[in-house]
Amino acid sequence: MNIAKILKDNKKSLTNERLVIFNYIQGSHIFSSNDLLINFSNIWRASVFRVIKLFLDLWIIRKVNIWKKSDSYELNEENHHHEHMNCYKCWKITNFESENICKILFEESKKIWFLIKEHSITIVWVCNNCL
Repeated sequence: MNIAKILKDNKKSLTNERLVIFNYIQGSHIFSSNDLLINFSNIWRASVFRVIKLFLDLWIIRKVNIWKKSDSYELNEENHHHEHMNCYKCWKITNFESENICKILFEESKKIWFLIKEHSITIVWVCNNCL
C-alpha cells in the first residue's frame, strides 16, 4: 500500500505523524487508539485521533469487531481479507480465511441489491490453551 499516493490522490499531505503511524500500522495486525497513544507519546493526542479518522475515511484502515474491545483497527488490505476468532478467556485473536463466507455474503447482497464494501466477522471461542 502506497500511503503517499493515497494521500496525494485525496489532496492530503504526507505529514511526519501520518507516516510514522502508518509505518507502525503496517507492522501490527490489530491495534487500538490506545496502542498508538502509548507508542507515540510525542504526538499530540488529538493528532492521533485525526490520523485514525483520516485513515478510516480513506479506507487505509478498517474497524474490526473484536469482542469487548471498542476501538480495534487493522490495515485494510484489499487482497488479503480474513476473519477473526477471539478467545473470551485469554483474549487471543486468531485469523482465518474463508472464501465460503465471503462468497455467501456477496451472493446474499446481490439478492437484496446491496454492494458490500466491507464486512467484519468475529467468532468468540475458547482456545486450546484455555480449554
